[in-house]
Amino acid sequence: MKKVSTYLPSLIISVFLVFLTIACSAILLVDINVSAPKIKSLAEKNELESKIYTEIERYYTDKYNTTGIPAEVYMDAIDTRYIRSFEEAYIDSAFEALNSNGIMADIHPANEKLENNIDIFFNDFADKNNYKKDENFTSKLSNTKDSAYSTIGSYCDVYKFSAMSSRGVFPKIARVYSRKNAITALLIGAVVCIILLLFLINRKRKITVMYWTGISAIIAGILGMIPSIYLITSRYYDSFSIKQPAVFTAFTSAMYKYTEAFMAIQIALLVFGIAMVVIYGIIGEKKKYPDTKPTQID
Repeated sequence: MKKVSTYLPSLIISVFLVFLTIACSAILLVDINVSAPKIKSLAEKNELESKIYTEIERYYTDKYNTTGIPAEVYMDAIDTRYIRSFEEAYIDSAFEALNSNGIMADIHPANEKLENNIDIFFNDFADKNNYKKDENFTSKLSNTKDSAYSTIGSYCDVYKFSAMSSRGVFPKIARVYSRKNAITALLIGAVVCIILLLFLINRKRKITVMYWTGISAIIAGILGMIPSIYLITSRYYDSFSIKQPAVFTAFTSAMYKYTEAFMAIQIALLVFGIAMVVIYGIIGEKKKYPDTKPTQID
């Protein structure tokens, strides 16, 4: 193993293997955890709809002095089930965009009760105040409905997907995310090629490949594990300055979940690497010092 002709190339290649392994584990994390069903499950686990309901109710209560529309007009038609459907509609739209051109469709679940409540309030107000139901009335009525959907949607979009899409962030992410399967295959293929190259270099003593692979896995595991442990133990994401409770919970819980998952992969890599080095040590020693039968003297 210590021959310069094999040792130096193996050392250089193992360094590449370290970074390829970290990159591969990161893209696998995205493949497994970053998807619409996973995001929905995480949102449901954190009961975000309850926090969103409270925020919407507070908003319309405060808005009463400005619009003159009681909060009950809106809140009587909104429940946690509707909020969840709105929340999930944004998530579905976001991942459809990520898998295509990165542009989110403007979508919202219809709420007939909400629209009827607004119709009733406007018509009652017009009748009591002898307000003419002309084009201006119809326009205000329509704008109020659109504004209601927009407001509710802004609170339900806890991951701020629509904001990222409108600011041009999503199209950039979509270029990578939509190709994640190809990138995963490419990285796995690169790891396999690196290991095969190690076999080629160490063809006279192939067992040495176990050592280099194990060392690379150990280093990759440590490099990925240390920052992950720091982020989790220091509660780093809690320092995010986000005013909306639902958005804060959504972002921090997602970041902690992904960091924990990444750390778990790095720990697995570390354990795998140690096992490879130990096995190499045992088998290598046996090959270095093979058992010999004692010479019998007649």
